[in-house]
Parts: sequence; structure tokens; C-alpha cells
Amino acid sequence: MSEGQFHNDKQQTINNKPTTPPSMETHAHHLHRAPGKNFWHYFYEFLMLFLAVFCGFLAENYREHEVEKTRERQYMQSFIYDLENDTLNLNIGFPLKEKRLMAIDSVYSFFESHASSETIPGAVFRQMYRTIWDRQYRRNSTTIDQLRYAGGMRLIRKRNVADSIASYDLKWQRAEYWHEVYITRQEKAMNLLHQIFDARDLVNLYRRQNTGSPVIPNTSDSLKIRIYQTPLNEYLNFLNDQKITTRQDTRAYQALEQTAEKLIALIKKEYHLERVKKRT
Repeated sequence: MSEGQFHNDKQQTINNKPTTPPSMETHAHHLHRAPGKNFWHYFYEFLMLFLAVFCGFLAENYREHEVEKTRERQYMQSFIYDLENDTLNLNIGFPLKEKRLMAIDSVYSFFESHASSETIPGAVFRQMYRTIWDRQYRRNSTTIDQLRYAGGMRLIRKRNVADSIASYDLKWQRAEYWHEVYITRQEKAMNLLHQIFDARDLVNLYRRQNTGSPVIPNTSDSLKIRIYQTPLNEYLNFLNDQKITTRQDTRAYQALEQTAEKLIALIKKEYHLERVKKRT
């Protein structure tokens, strides 16, 4: 091969080398110049994510707060209903306690003027039965039980209301304890009456007793009932204790009734519940 021919072949080989397509060159050029993600870009994304989570937390917290406010208001409405029932029952019972005291005084008056009497008329018999009967109070504790045992007390945001409810509940617990002791002692009075009266004069009355309820026997005033003096003496002494205790019991429940009235007024004022719907 001549030198000229070798030179031409080499030149042709160089000219036949593949060249980079223009499009690829342009693409590589743009990749090389694209800016990278810097600190401020990541900070912006974090800030947006944080704000989204924080706003969601605030919305959920606000929703829970509104739900608790609604529940608190419902509890207060229900509690007012219970308090109004308590005051109604207490006020109904006060005149009945006074009638018991009047019956005790009536029995004392009879035996004061008939100290050695061996018989009593039907009217005195009825009064003696009336002396052992008394009003038993039971409060409506539906709402206070829920507040106490279902964690509802934590919903009461107003401290003065929460303290007043707790104080009212404590007063009722004390009154219920002493009232149980007081009522239990009535069994002694009943046992004494059974020992005082001569059942032979009452069998006809017992036979006609068909009501099925512990009512005071309806006897004729002309009926004469023989009595025994020994249990009568114990009975009359016991009645004096009952008279004192009945007065104390009445004063305790009157104080409770006044406390309930004040608590109703406080709750209505604090929660703007001037009109409370009656529970169905």
C-alpha cells in the first residue's frame, strides 16, 4: 500500500467516528445547570407539614372542648331536675313530720289526764299508731351518681359550682346515715305497741283488715282497748326521745332543702339555665 493511500484511509476512519446527537448534548447541558434543593426548600416543606398537623390538632382539641362543654351543660340541666325533685319531696314531708309530733302530744295529753286508765278509746289507739310512722326521704341521685362514678366531676369547670355540689352531696350522705339510725329505732316503738294492746280487743279489727298496706287501723271511737301498764311506761319514755329526734331530723332536712334551693339558683346563674326542660 502506498503512503498516500494509507493517509486517505486514516482520514476516512476519523471522519466516520460517531458523533453525539444534538439532542443528547442539549439534555446533558440542562442537567448540568439545574439548581439543587437547598435548605430553604426543605424548611418550607417542613413548615407546611407542621402547620397542617398543628391546625388539625387545634381543630380536634376545639371539637373535644365543645363536646365537653355540651356534656357539662347537660349534666347541670339534669342535676337541676334532681334538685327540684328533692326540694319537692322534702317540702311534702315536712307537714307529715308535724303530724307525727302532734300525735305524740295528743297521746301525752290523754295519759296526762288518764294516768291510771286501763283502757283507751279508738281515737287514742289511732294516735298511738300514728306516733310510730314517719316520712322516709330518698333523694334523686341519678345525676350525682354519674358525676361521682363516671368521671363527670372533671367536666365541671366552674369551681364554685363543683364545690357546692360536693358539699350538697356530703350533707345528704350524713343525713341518710343518721336517718337510717333514726328509722331503725321505729321498730322498737312498733314492738312496744304490740305489747301494750290486748289483742283480744282487736281480733275483730284484724280480721277485717283487707287493705294489704300498713295503714293506721280505722277503729270506732266507742271501741275500748285494754292496755298493759309496764310496756306503756317504756313506750311513753321512748316517745319523748322520738319527739326530740323528729325535731332534729326536720331541721336537718330543712337545711338540706335550703341548700338545694341555693344550688339551683347558682347553677342557673352560672350556666344561664333559667328554663330547664323537664326530664322525660
